[in-house]
Amino acid sequence: MKKINIIIIIFLLISSCTDNNNFNSNFFNNILNKESPPFTITELESKLADTLLDFTFAGISYSFLNKSEKDVSSITTSFMLFDAKTQSNPFIGSNIFEIKTLISISPRENMEIGISLDIFIYIAPSEPYLIDHFYISEIEYADGSIWRDKNGIYRIK
Repeated sequence: MKKINIIIIIFLLISSCTDNNNFNSNFFNNILNKESPPFTITELESKLADTLLDFTFAGISYSFLNKSEKDVSSITTSFMLFDAKTQSNPFIGSNIFEIKTLISISPRENMEIGISLDIFIYIAPSEPYLIDHFYISEIEYADGSIWRDKNGIYRIK
């Protein structure tokens, strides 16, 4: 009985948070409804150079399957990067990124996506970066609707 009361109190405390406190109101809906995200992505690959995916020094690639019935117009990804040797922050500033990629993906289409890191680096890395806490934080559709996961519920790494 004591355990149930504690769980209820924690639930009430967390659910009293507002969007002003960066709390995603869909958090409990996603968990309680076990809602599946409108996409499937493959394992991430950190790369040093890839002319096909439009980065010269470093980037991240993955495949994205649009499982929705809508056309995707942009994908926002959130992630952290670390140096492969030292496992520390390889940048002068923050190693936390949120990058919006403008892209057109039809319903049920699978597409390889590349995220260039070239503009963020000042020395080209000798090894690919380590990726952590990667998730799709927002998908914008051509009709103007938006799917969000600001808390990283569906993170893959």
